[in-house]
Amino acid sequence: MNVSVTFRHIGSSDAIKKYVESKTAKLQKYLNNIIEAHITLSMERVEHKESGVAQIKLTAKNLVINGEEKSSDIYSAIDLLMEKVESQIKKHKEKSRRKDYEGENIAALQEDNGLSNIEIKEDYEKHPLDIKEAVQKLKRKNKDFIIFKDKASSKISFIFKGEDENVYLIAPDL
Repeated sequence: MNVSVTFRHIGSSDAIKKYVESKTAKLQKYLNNIIEAHITLSMERVEHKESGVAQIKLTAKNLVINGEEKSSDIYSAIDLLMEKVESQIKKHKEKSRRKDYEGENIAALQEDNGLSNIEIKEDYEKHPLDIKEAVQKLKRKNKDFIIFKDKASSKISFIFKGEDENVYLIAPDL
């Protein structure tokens, strides 16, 4: 991982630089594919008070994290910034795990039921329809069913053709 530290309106210090590098190195236990981390440290004067500002741009494979924290002390600003970055990394990893888990569920369902292929489709009407419009689309598109949002009731509804060629409507209370 390449770590670069930039100082603005503050004297560069080896102690601060080493502190930042050690804190940034700890991020690798959460995310092992970090490519680059660019940290900018500065001092701001707001209402006659100086405050430390720490900013980061962390680049990893398929992920870029930006963050900024302010505190009365530059060291505490760095600590707050690293806590913020850790939480963002954890959120990203949790989202990735959920996506992987969903993929595993589909694979497990296929294996358990002996199904060779389960194809997920977003086969529904995106705009609200009247029941008459839904029946017309069902007949026009020559489909077995249509999932749609009913204009009148705002319910998700399901229209399908029965074996007797009659059209049936299901509008559950969800």
